[in-house]
Amino acid sequence: MKPAIISGIILISLFSCQLEETNINPNDPTDVPIQVLLPPAERGLANFLAGDAAVVAGIFSNYFIGYDGLVRPLEVYEVDNNFFMRPIWNDVYVTVLPTLKTIIEKAEEAQSPHYAGVAKVLYALSWGTTTSLWGDIPYSQALNGPEVLQPAYDGQEGIYQSIQLLLDEAILDLGTSESVQSPGEEDLFFQGDLDAWTAVAYTLKARFWMHTIKRDTGAPGLALAALTNAISSSDGDLAYPANNQEFNPWYQYQQSTPNLRIDTYFRGLLNGDPRRNAMVKTSFGEAIIGPGVAGQFVPLRIATYAEAKFLEAEALVRTDGEGGQDALNEAVSTHIRQVTEFATPDSVITQYLQAKCVLTGDKSQDLDLILTQKYIAMYSTVEGWTDFRRTGYPMLAPNPNGNNPNNPNGEIPRRFPYPLNEILYNSNTPSPAPDLQARVWWDD
Repeated sequence: MKPAIISGIILISLFSCQLEETNINPNDPTDVPIQVLLPPAERGLANFLAGDAAVVAGIFSNYFIGYDGLVRPLEVYEVDNNFFMRPIWNDVYVTVLPTLKTIIEKAEEAQSPHYAGVAKVLYALSWGTTTSLWGDIPYSQALNGPEVLQPAYDGQEGIYQSIQLLLDEAILDLGTSESVQSPGEEDLFFQGDLDAWTAVAYTLKARFWMHTIKRDTGAPGLALAALTNAISSSDGDLAYPANNQEFNPWYQYQQSTPNLRIDTYFRGLLNGDPRRNAMVKTSFGEAIIGPGVAGQFVPLRIATYAEAKFLEAEALVRTDGEGGQDALNEAVSTHIRQVTEFATPDSVITQYLQAKCVLTGDKSQDLDLILTQKYIAMYSTVEGWTDFRRTGYPMLAPNPNGNNPNNPNGEIPRRFPYPLNEILYNSNTPSPAPDLQARVWWDD
């Protein structure tokens, strides 16, 4: 028996040495190669953007009705900051952001700027969406594990500045000629197409500049400058793929949590619209998200060519520039073709543009028209609510009976409440906790 035991010990020792050499520990993300970390980071971001965050924002912005169950109180702006806010906060702070931060750190250490660039684009998108929902958030001291258990809250203005710098860094990283490693098939969005990622970075720069128009009169000009290098066709959309292994997130949501219905206001906007049946589906007499958005194999569109053209149209109108009509036509026609899977004839699209999308030269009317069309196109995303807060368009009416202690005037909420665990366990959480009508920095 002794020789067998000794041989076993030697084999175990050799196996342990091999594990140490490969430096892979599935329970420690710092030990996982960046090519293994990237897919779950991208998947986690997609789930964050199409999960409860979009449900809450969608009810606030009159896309959805909280029809039944635990979402019904959202209809009167009663937001459970434990049941709803804690999981959304955890999705981004526990899952998405730490993984992306690890990818960036490991990529920079390994002299792989292409990986760092991709992760920085997603990192900026995650931070920008998070601060747009909550306002001031833990940023500079966040994600430091047990070393900082109660991170300070950074002001939203500084976070937006940091996001623009992150995107600038990403663009430089993606354009670097030498990189020890570059993303490939593990990149679920673009399979390592660095030019596509660069275009997304410029598109996000424009998006986040336009978030700040109330605070920065130069923001539309900065957005237009970024848009010269933005996504230039639908082929370059940042869209999370759906397939037999993983269906569209909205399809999965409606299958597992059938408690959303489509708001009558949004359905009314689609009267006579060639997108109606693609965007709203009637199932057993109830209106739910349609197959053009929530089909099993429809990709989840996160940043798109259509959005870039809407941003361009708005920025041109705000700066009295030329070309706003062309940009609007391109945005709407692109979205119609995309959501109807190219089943809408060009003649029908032309008729719709002539009936619904003609700019008049009156700035307020034109902005209302552009932002209403963009609101239709951003259906099921948090950006529709963000656009309403930053512009006032479209002119949404608040839901009845929405006046409560946390939403004192009954109007459409202007922010998410902080999750209960932050209020209880992070002494740096703003106190008293802001109510739903307390405006974030760029909305004030």
